[in-house]
Amino acid sequence: MKKLWVTLFILSLSISLSAQTQDIGQGAFFNDEGQINIIVDASIAVRFIDSDYIMLMVYMLADKGVTANVNRDTVVVVFKEEVHKMPTLKDFRKEFRQENRDMRIYERMGKDSLIMSQFYGYSFNETFDFFPLRSDPQKSTDRATVTSSMIIQTKLYVKNPGFKKGDVMGVGVRDIEDPNIKGSCAVVLK
Repeated sequence: MKKLWVTLFILSLSISLSAQTQDIGQGAFFNDEGQINIIVDASIAVRFIDSDYIMLMVYMLADKGVTANVNRDTVVVVFKEEVHKMPTLKDFRKEFRQENRDMRIYERMGKDSLIMSQFYGYSFNETFDFFPLRSDPQKSTDRATVTSSMIIQTKLYVKNPGFKKGDVMGVGVRDIEDPNIKGSCAVVLK
């Protein structure tokens, strides 16, 4: 059953990635075709393309009337027809120690107005993160609720499968219980 879900997910993701994702500039991409609208900012991934783990900043907002529960297993990166899940926080912290560098640089980039150009008028839920900084462990979670009234912002780290500049990947998310509630976004590492 799980293999079937992965196959269907890859198929639906590749179909939806083609024309629906918008390049909003500065390494960020937006797709609102699914019930979960997604912005993926890949600027840190591009800057540190040879890193063992790459960081994507992901913003999610559900369509009006939709509530989606997502977790580490339902937010994935698809690259060359393979699904790459997030590592556990424990494994990630054992193997990677550059998340503070990534966030310092990301915060200096000042992308707030770019992100808000797509999600204007909404506030951010900053009470959780799949990969919180070591200095902010209370934000750690393995599960989040995406609604139509609050933007979820989280870092998404995946083990680098050999990304190169110019590669295209997909970021997909689906509800834990209802696989029909989903969203996806194409990302070009440029």
